[in-house]
Amino acid sequence: MADRNLLASPVDASRRDALVKLGSIAGAGLAMSMPHLAHAAPMQLKVAGAYADALFHTQNLQQFARDAGQSSQGALQIEVVSNAKLLPMNDVLPALSKGDLAIGEIFMSNFGKQYPLFAIDSLPFIVHSFEDARRLWEKTRTPTEALLKKQGIRVLYAAPWPGQGLFARNAISKLEDVKGQKFRVNNDATKYIAEVAGATPVDIPANNLAKAIQAGQIDVMVTSSTTGVDSQSWNAMGAFIDMRAWIPKNIVCMSEQVWSKLPDAGKSAIEAAAKQAEERGWQLAKDADSAAQKVLTEHGMKISTPTYELRHKLNQMGERFAREWSAKAGVDGANALISYYFTQKG
Repeated sequence: MADRNLLASPVDASRRDALVKLGSIAGAGLAMSMPHLAHAAPMQLKVAGAYADALFHTQNLQQFARDAGQSSQGALQIEVVSNAKLLPMNDVLPALSKGDLAIGEIFMSNFGKQYPLFAIDSLPFIVHSFEDARRLWEKTRTPTEALLKKQGIRVLYAAPWPGQGLFARNAISKLEDVKGQKFRVNNDATKYIAEVAGATPVDIPANNLAKAIQAGQIDVMVTSSTTGVDSQSWNAMGAFIDMRAWIPKNIVCMSEQVWSKLPDAGKSAIEAAAKQAEERGWQLAKDADSAAQKVLTEHGMKISTPTYELRHKLNQMGERFAREWSAKAGVDGANALISYYFTQKG
C-alpha cells in the first residue's frame, strides 16, 4: 500500500500552489512593513585630500576612510580624492560649511588671516618638540572646535608635519652667522629672521626650490627635513640645525550638515576612526622626520641642535611673535597660549 503522504492529488497540488503564492505576497508585504530588516544602501561620502597619494598624510587619511567604512556596519562608503582634485584647499572650509562637501583636509595656519586662532599653529619658536606641539594642540583644540562649530564644521582629527629646521651651507652657532647670505623667505617668520640676521631675503616658491638650490640661489632656508630631502638640499648645503622652529598641522574636518544625516553606526565609526588616525598621524610624522634625517646624513649633511646662544635668540623671537599674535587672537587664543606655557615641561 502506497504512502498517501507522498502522493498529491490535483486538488492538493492546486492548494499547495495557492499557499506558495500567498506566502510570497505575505513575505513581500512583511519586508515592506519592516524596512529596518532590509539592508539600506551605504551613504557615499567624498573626502577632499590636499596632497599626493605617496605622502604620509594622504595615506593616513585613506586608512581613516577604510577604518570608518569597515566598522560602520555597511552604513558608510568613503572615498578619498587626493591631490586637491576634488577641491582646492582654500575652498574646503566654505564647502563644508554649506554642506557641499562631506569631509576635507586643511593646513591649519593657512587660514590664520581668516581665523587668527589658527595662526598659533605656525608661531615660531614656541614649541621645541613633537611633545610640545601635541600639548599646544590639546590647549587649542577646544577653542578651535568651538570656532568651526559656529561655521557648521566639525573637527575630526589633527596630524602634524615634521618640525621646521635651518638648512645652511655651513654650521650655524649664532644667528649672525648667516649675515649677508641669501635666505629663502616664505612667511612673516622667515622674513623677520632674515631681517634680524642681516641676511638677503629671497622669495622662492616651493615648486622651484630644488632648481634654486642647484643654481646657488639659496644659501639658507627654514623648512622641514622631508622638504630638505625632496629638494635635494645637499646639493648646496652641508648643515641642518634641527631647531623645530614650528611644527604645523593638518586638520581633517566634516560638515555638520552631513554629520547630522549619518546613522548612529556611521557616527560611531567615524569617531573611532578619527581617534585612531590622530594617534597614527603623530607617529607617522615622527617616523617621516627620522627617515628624512637619515637620508640627509647619508648625503653628507651634518645634523645638530641649536647652540645655547642660538636657542636663546630664537626664544626671544618667539616671545615677540607670541605677543603680537595674542593681540589679534582674542581671549580664547591668548588663554590657550598662556595655558600651554603654564603646563610646559622643563
